[in-house]
Parts: sequence; C-alpha cells; structure tokens
Amino acid sequence: MKKIFTIVALISFSIVQSQNFEKKNLIGQWMFKIEIKEAIKNSKDLNGFEKLAARTFSKVIEKELEKIQMIFDFKRDNTASITVITEEKTESKNTFLWKLNNEGYLFLDSINEDTEIEFGDTEYWVFENPNLVPYDKKGKINYGMLMKKIN
Repeated sequence: MKKIFTIVALISFSIVQSQNFEKKNLIGQWMFKIEIKEAIKNSKDLNGFEKLAARTFSKVIEKELEKIQMIFDFKRDNTASITVITEEKTESKNTFLWKLNNEGYLFLDSINEDTEIEFGDTEYWVFENPNLVPYDKKGKINYGMLMKKIN
C-alpha cells in the first residue's frame, strides 16, 4: 500500500511540476503564424477544386499575411490579450481566458461573444518545443498554424 501511495504521489508531483514549468514558459508574447500552403493542403473544409484555387493564389495570400502580425500576450492572471497589427499600424485588441489542464493542453476561451477572432476547429494547443501547436477536437494536429514565442 505504501508503494502505491508513493507512486501516486510521485506521478502527481511530476504532473504539477511539468504544468508549472509550462505555465511559466507560456507567460509572455507569442507570434501567431500561418503557413498557408500547409493549411490549404490539410484543410478539411476545402474540397479538391477549392484547394486547387487556394494553392493558385497562395503566394498572394502569403504576401498579404506577411503584412499582418497577430501577437498573443499571455498573462499570469490566466488572460491573454491578442493584438492584430496591420500595415497601416492599426491595432485591434481582444482578450481571452486561458487554462492548462492536467495533460498540459492549453485551452483558449473568449470572455464575451463580441470576440471576432476564431481558430477554425482548434480545440486546444500543445507545447512542442519551442512552439505551441493547435489540435482539433479529434486530437489531430491542425497543420499550417502555430505560435512562436517572441519574448
């Protein structure tokens, strides 16, 4: 019985330790990136013809996306502000709540219904050093999107 208790205690301690490590590493600014060719290739929402059309214009889309920066700023109070900066230097701020579950999955949740930023069918984000990578509800990676830490 003592052995089982010790093993359970060690596992619980290691989960808490890894979660604290991840939370500490999450705090700060992250740049949201879209790799358009990967996103088109792996899109579940586009049929074959739509993928062909999107690939045809992918260079134009990439150039337009380069003009936009989306920065997530994760705070210790479990909020994240999202700033969208366009070429015209206009900024738009939205605030989300975030939480890490026991598996270390990052969940983003809007504070109100007025938030216009959505990430398709992204259910949660996972740390894959040094990035955050999105997964859908079926536990499959959403290729073409990621977040890179900038500070």
